[in-house]
Amino acid sequence: MRNRLLKPTLIGLVLLGLSALGYYAYTIATRVELDLSPLEPYAETESIEALIGRIQAIDPPEEGFRFVALGDTRSFYHRALNVLSRAAEESPAFMLSNGDIVRKGTVKEYIDHHLKLMEAIAPIPFIVAPGNHERGPNRDFAAFKALYGDVRFSFDYGNARFVGINNGDRTKMGGDDLRYLETELSKPGVTYRFVVFHSPPEFLESAVESEGSRGFSWNAKRFHRLMQDQAVDHVFAGHVHGFASEVIDGVRYTITGGGGANLTAALGDEGAVHHFLLIHVSPDGIRNEVVKFVDNEWSREDF
Repeated sequence: MRNRLLKPTLIGLVLLGLSALGYYAYTIATRVELDLSPLEPYAETESIEALIGRIQAIDPPEEGFRFVALGDTRSFYHRALNVLSRAAEESPAFMLSNGDIVRKGTVKEYIDHHLKLMEAIAPIPFIVAPGNHERGPNRDFAAFKALYGDVRFSFDYGNARFVGINNGDRTKMGGDDLRYLETELSKPGVTYRFVVFHSPPEFLESAVESEGSRGFSWNAKRFHRLMQDQAVDHVFAGHVHGFASEVIDGVRYTITGGGGANLTAALGDEGAVHHFLLIHVSPDGIRNEVVKFVDNEWSREDF
């Protein structure tokens, strides 16, 4: 019986090894030399370190603060400009993005699309957890790293902590991601905790039912247990282009992928909208608003 079980396991490991070797060979064969130097001047003010410094340089009011969460601002400049400009009118302390800020991850796209949008909302800090479209031609997030300096972040503001990871890569939610989340979230000193990344977990009905296998399955259960154990208040994801939100075991999960990319009709009239989230954080609690653009008009509602 032991030998019967051993053979399939060995075969699986061999196949996995061959797959990894093949992928490595493919990346070497298709590698593109990139000139990242045009992003260097922007990195001085747009790196994650610099952005967090700007956020924390201003203490939040005693009554609390508000921030914006959104995602998928790639592809269509004027749509994204409409969403971001309206979000900036709320005067948030900062904006969080769950990624897909460009389409192909090239240096030119960052300069011609994303950084133009950043100029339009300046001086509001805009911090990004990268999505799959930020991988770039070499699938290594090179341009993203050249601009932002890192693909993860963790910072405190007021009585809240914000942790972002890169799950736009092949592993989506690897063991290293879980360890980073646990390390950062378990640190004392805050009342509220927020997590942001791109691809949603598959257990969200909106992710699974709307577009099939858009959600991640590997480590999904471990991830959810971690969110429960660390008393995370809100998880923001994108990848599915629209809005959906649900509370599972006390943790609110929201898909906010309506920053400008084409919408998915599968989310229905309520969900297939361009929008942003406005999150109010105060000593008394958290209030969530979604601000939607429907029929050329903006509306808002609590959720």
